[in-house]
Amino acid sequence: MTQADINLLEQELESARQALNQLRYQNEMMLRWVEGAVLLVDKTGTIIQANEVALRALGWQEEELIGQNCHETIHHTLEDGSEYPWDFCPVFAALEDGSSHHVSGDIFWCRDGTSFSVDFIACSTRNEQNEINGAVLTFRNLTELRMQEAKRIHGMKLESIGELSAGIAHEINTPMQFVGTNLSFLREGFDDILELCDRYKKFRKDVAQEEKFHSICEELAEFEEEIDISYIEEEVPAAFQQTQDGVERVVKLVQGLKGFAHSDSEQMKQSVDVNDVIKNTLVVSRNEYKYVADVETNLGVLPRILIHPGDIGQVILNLIINGAHAIADVVKETGGKGSIRIESRQQDDEIIITVTDTGGGIPDSVRNRIFDPFFTTKEVGRGSGQGLAISRSIIHEKHQGTLSFTSTTGQGTSFSIHLPMETPADK
Repeated sequence: MTQADINLLEQELESARQALNQLRYQNEMMLRWVEGAVLLVDKTGTIIQANEVALRALGWQEEELIGQNCHETIHHTLEDGSEYPWDFCPVFAALEDGSSHHVSGDIFWCRDGTSFSVDFIACSTRNEQNEINGAVLTFRNLTELRMQEAKRIHGMKLESIGELSAGIAHEINTPMQFVGTNLSFLREGFDDILELCDRYKKFRKDVAQEEKFHSICEELAEFEEEIDISYIEEEVPAAFQQTQDGVERVVKLVQGLKGFAHSDSEQMKQSVDVNDVIKNTLVVSRNEYKYVADVETNLGVLPRILIHPGDIGQVILNLIINGAHAIADVVKETGGKGSIRIESRQQDDEIIITVTDTGGGIPDSVRNRIFDPFFTTKEVGRGSGQGLAISRSIIHEKHQGTLSFTSTTGQGTSFSIHLPMETPADK
């Protein structure tokens, strides 16, 4: 081999080295900036690269994780504690035959021995000769995502309660005003009656003395006229009844708010009559719709089912408020009212709830986007675009049900919630 051949080989080697360094740099940049968690393994399943998202999720330092066998380190055991054979692992299959695999609901293990539910994709990588030389593993921490979703739902619930608080304060203030007015009236009236009773006692003592009888009767008659005893006799019973009605309204509102805001932080479903959830939600949302819509209900006889009542209340609240806003846009020029109709029924093995409004309907151009997070057609300050996205997540993911709609432009929209009839007897 001549010196020229050697020089040429050295140049080719240097060129290959530079290309390898460039490829390594590109891989590092890709791993660093990609949003998901990514691991690269070689043909033996040994981890050769990991991005920051993967390291944080698994609890490893990069220098500790590189060189570890991927399966033995993060995928060795099933959720029930039994061993996960390597030859059953999707990464093994990707390395063996070049296939790609998408797995949802599997388990990955962290450095500290804890685990999390995971959704991952395993794909093989190939060299210039089209030979399998490793695999790329991308994954999402579903446990963390579910916690974030739970926080988002809780935050949305708090936001809804905040939006409703002014209306709820108004709803409480109105009955409490006439409760207070009636109590003042009853106190003053009762003081007059007590004085009248005292005068009658005096009358009984003096009645035996006939010479005083006529003057005492005239004195009592004058006092009865002064305090308007006939008015007291007529109005006191009505005031008692009105006060009782006001107290019952406040109690009902507080109970409805308590039911609506019930914490689902335990992540345990409860045995609930869905109709009670609907009624509670209507109580706390009354101020949102009462000026623009009349509400009609047709609630069927339902069995108790296992749900997260606070979350289902959140969904129904979102649909009621959306319907009220849609109706307001239609009637704002006329000052009239539309209607919101809420129905519930059992059909086969499902509970179906429908919320129908007489608003302007959903335009055809946006119907395929209304469940997208942060998408809204409302003006700034009237909606965050999260209500329907969160509602769909609550129904589909937390309750394995469905949320769908039909809409006619100019006539209104009807949303349907289908909940599987999971009962306590099924557990």
